[in-house]
Amino acid sequence: MTELLPFEDPTRRCLPLHAWPEPDRLAWGAALAPGDLLDGTVGPGHHWCADTREKYRKGYGRWLTFVIGSGRFDPAESAPDRITRDAIRRYLEELQDQVAPWTVWGRLAELLAVAKAIAPEDDWQWLRWIVGALETRVVATKNKHIRLRPAAEILAWAIGLMDDLIANPPSRHGPSRFRDALMVALLIACPTMRLRNLTGIEIGSNLVSTSVGYELRFGASEMKARKPVEVPVPDCLVPYLKHYFDVVRPQLLQGSDSGRLWITQCGDPMREDNVYEAITRTTKRAFGRPINPHLFRDCAVTSVAVEDPKHIGIAPPILGHTDPRTTEQHYIQAQQIDAGRKLQASLMSLRRKHPPHQVRPTARKDMP
Repeated sequence: MTELLPFEDPTRRCLPLHAWPEPDRLAWGAALAPGDLLDGTVGPGHHWCADTREKYRKGYGRWLTFVIGSGRFDPAESAPDRITRDAIRRYLEELQDQVAPWTVWGRLAELLAVAKAIAPEDDWQWLRWIVGALETRVVATKNKHIRLRPAAEILAWAIGLMDDLIANPPSRHGPSRFRDALMVALLIACPTMRLRNLTGIEIGSNLVSTSVGYELRFGASEMKARKPVEVPVPDCLVPYLKHYFDVVRPQLLQGSDSGRLWITQCGDPMREDNVYEAITRTTKRAFGRPINPHLFRDCAVTSVAVEDPKHIGIAPPILGHTDPRTTEQHYIQAQQIDAGRKLQASLMSLRRKHPPHQVRPTARKDMP
């Protein structure tokens, strides 16, 4: 057992893998076994990426902390046999006393995923129903829809702010404000990217200069859906990218060097938390409520569905939700490129309904 830090609550701890009971460690190992897909020996969780494995490991570790701490651990029981309705009811009670509803749902969803992986032949419908009910309750509580904005309005605001900063550069925080506006514009125009993709853009690798502008390219290993993505940067953003390269980024670098696209005011590559904070802070200032990076996907597809429904078929490839029965990678890539172009054309058409001067920020120009 690893030593707890002084501020840690042992009842909330995610038991580390090396401290799991042997049956659970063995079941976890079997679930992740590489095996052979053709003879059916591959583990049900072998396809999980590293982040997903770590997430589920923590979720199951939290469950084991409850089982052991509540005196329910029986070494004679198998790992799936411990997951009973009564145990789940008491686990829910403990979680609800400690964490927010969203975290409660997350812990149960993680436990369900592991349960299905270590005992795929068991009937987990009852636990799936509980997780679904919790998710419905949480979504209703969070009510993300009040934070959604038309995609064209977001794009128009970002372009309007960048125009203002180019024409009238403020004495303070101008480079970081331009960078943040460009991030917002690029994300709403190319919502296939997730936070990790946006943060980790490498110049020349993920952002590639072409004869007509720029393209964003991500390998299958970089995407959650494990499918390669290649989308063009819309023409309307090319001048702003060039201004960022020529003027803004050198100011941020302050003489240092980096291959990453996004740079902090201190000259370092931005981390995921930096990018998340920059986008939520910027959108809250612009629209009154923060729009986190993941919501940009909802904003983009919802806007098309409401205002340009004839193009709603672009949603699956834009969001990276490809048909698992499709194996032709070139066909999937072509879908994504075509969908990206259609979305960008739709956004430019919708933008005329939201002129930049209607959504430009009213805050002082020297505000961070």
